[in-house]
Amino acid sequence: MTTPYSVDALFDMPDDGNRREIFNGSLLVTPPPPLPHAVATANLRDRLYDQAPRHLRVVEGVGVYANEHNYFIPDLVVLPQEVLKGNAPGARPYETLLVVEVVSPSNASNDLVIKRDYYARFKIPEYWIADRRDQSLTILHLGNDDRYADRAVLHPGDVWRSNFPFPLRIDPAEIF
Repeated sequence: MTTPYSVDALFDMPDDGNRREIFNGSLLVTPPPPLPHAVATANLRDRLYDQAPRHLRVVEGVGVYANEHNYFIPDLVVLPQEVLKGNAPGARPYETLLVVEVVSPSNASNDLVIKRDYYARFKIPEYWIADRRDQSLTILHLGNDDRYADRAVLHPGDVWRSNFPFPLRIDPAEIF
């Protein structure tokens, strides 16, 4: 039996440009995203940033540190500004208002199944999945049963308005 990976071991690994996450002690290594993925992430970040109140931050590349054997790096997170002043290896799930993943076609199940389960398990209130394959944005909200329920599946031309995590308006046409 192998020893599970820990967050401490993660930060001892070389900085070679790959993204490293830990799911239940298993290491997941992925290369940097391709250009279309990066563009969708940047477009979504910009839309959220333009509407976010200044006490909240929309950030790329911040880890979500659930516990010693679970560490995720969503494409985007929405956090209170104060969280970014700390020295922790990542934001704690209870500090995280929203996580966003842009689906990578080569490992879609990571975002659609594994991360959906783990983000819900750690009680992150809202999870958005942007999927370039069909230009959809799925809005998931954590229910009382600690499972995500689809609030909306949007396509270009569908406008989503919400007051969570702050008053916002988004159309997938602005992302893809």
